[in-house]
Amino acid sequence: MIFRGLMEKPVKGLYAGAVIFAILLIFGAGAWGADGIVGKKAPEIAVSEWVTAEAPQERDLTGRVYVVEFWATWCRPCVENVPHLMELYEKYRPQGLELVGLSADNDAEKVKEFVREKGINYHVGMDKGTRDWFGVRYYPTAAVVNHLGVVVWQGLPWKKDFEKTIIKALAAAPPPLLAEVELGPFEVHRAALFGGSRFAQAYSLVESFARDTKDPQTAAIAQRIVETIDARITEMLGRADDLRKAKPEVALAIYSDIAAKYGGIKAAEPAQIACEQMKPTKKPQILALGAASTIEVEEKK
Repeated sequence: MIFRGLMEKPVKGLYAGAVIFAILLIFGAGAWGADGIVGKKAPEIAVSEWVTAEAPQERDLTGRVYVVEFWATWCRPCVENVPHLMELYEKYRPQGLELVGLSADNDAEKVKEFVREKGINYHVGMDKGTRDWFGVRYYPTAAVVNHLGVVVWQGLPWKKDFEKTIIKALAAAPPPLLAEVELGPFEVHRAALFGGSRFAQAYSLVESFARDTKDPQTAAIAQRIVETIDARITEMLGRADDLRKAKPEVALAIYSDIAAKYGGIKAAEPAQIACEQMKPTKKPQILALGAASTIEVEEKK
């Protein structure tokens, strides 16, 4: 990549600014923007290795608004933009935002050291071709994916419309189970309680406090969290049940979302059962051919 080659060479002061400005002039805004990915389903994220703990799984991003940023430690604008990304993640994480940084570096240990040094608070992994699927040509490039899994924005992560798009996407997403619920001592588990691979574990922890703690205040908070989660999952299940006959595809989407994000707890079990019951079944090919042959014979008569 031309941009990578230039940024790998150390440049300082006015010369560095001139180089970056020249690159922006040469390639223009289109170099970071719509290469046809905006408005389409987001490609899967592929990494060779996660360098941060608690790597996100597919179910952690299902139904969530998330940002994917393509960067590298040798890219000076990328490095300078890290504090901005950390600030955005800290600001919007309580509303359900996830942020994944995919590094183009070849040395995972170097990236791990960089992450520790900067205290990066979002997920970071070594990219394994995701940039090609997103049509990325230059660094840094960020993409915003809405709760439906559609890329709604792609460009420079310091542009004003980047944060505006995040806000808009979060506003359009369904409210989290614990919207407007004070978590008290369980605030540290808010991200896990949004749903995903750590949801059942966090729920079980809160439930144990509701049942076993001797502190009445903590028990009351824990009980309220558990009851709210159960009630809102039940509400979603009811909506899906109402649509099951008239709009089975919509109902199945709701059941699947519940099973993916909240699976592992009793309240979500009906969603998993419904998904199994509504799985499309394929007839054996021989029967289909037989039916077609019968129709053909009858028509010839």
